Amino acid sequence: MTPHVMKRDGCKVPFNLERIQEAILRAAKAAGVDDADYCATVAEVVSQQMQGRAQVDINEIQTAVENQLMSGPYKQLARAYIGVSP
Repeated sequence: MTPHVMKRDGCKVPFNLERIQEAILRAAKAAGVDDADYCATVAEVVSQQMQGRAQVDINEIQTAVENQLMSGPYKQLARAYIGVSP
């Protein structure tokens, strides 16, 4: 089951792995991290955490990404993501 994401404006949209990966890649670029494979892995892990749920709040996704990045090797990427995520 692919969950729907409750956005900040209250609308629901289908979960989109690519949007998460793009946000992480933007933060990686801002942080000077050149590791697209790592960014894809983080996005996939977060996606797996959200599966099986009917609905997930955007803040839950953001927190999951932040937690994954903080536990990873690129702390500067985590800081950049926290600073640039919508």
